[in-house]
Amino acid sequence: RGVVYGTSGPRILLWFDLKNAPGDARAPMGSEVAMAESPEFEVRAVGSFEPRPGCPAWALQGLGAERVATLCHDECYHPSDTRRPIAAIEVIRILPQREDGEAVEALIEDPWRRFDCAPDPAGCKVRFRDEEYSSLARDALYYARALEETRPAILGDPLRTRFDAAGQPIAIDICDGDDDCLAPIQERAWSSPIFVDFL
Repeated sequence: RGVVYGTSGPRILLWFDLKNAPGDARAPMGSEVAMAESPEFEVRAVGSFEPRPGCPAWALQGLGAERVATLCHDECYHPSDTRRPIAAIEVIRILPQREDGEAVEALIEDPWRRFDCAPDPAGCKVRFRDEEYSSLARDALYYARALEETRPAILGDPLRTRFDAAGQPIAIDICDGDDDCLAPIQERAWSSPIFVDFL
């Protein structure tokens, strides 16, 4: 297992560590440990850079203005020095089945914990313990999700799904080429799990 994480696109930074692994060691995301005491975790996230409008000079030099306009409509990866705030950190806990046929609905807790973050370009850090772990006496895995502040995005809702009063989809209105289809989205990053086996 590796120390990896994914994002919905923006270059969000994310760390997820088990702080009290056996031997007073730190176990990063992707680790598998066996322990009896309640695990204590730390999640740290830093938002992606706010983009500058347009394209950097090197893009225009390398491709030419006409090609940049055709390929990316004069908008490139052009980060500023300002980072977007992290709005919240969520932690998902999954308890593997103990036996075939055990209902899984109650075993997937998404989210299990949520921590709202103050808007801070330096990011957000939370530390917490699973106080139920020892009394549950069962294996568990945990992963973290960092959420940036909600903002409008081009093609944020390309289907424009309409829902009835019960929340069921009833129709779609697909965006055409003349519409940016702006809609609010919340970009995010997901960690690899930490697997904690109960001793």
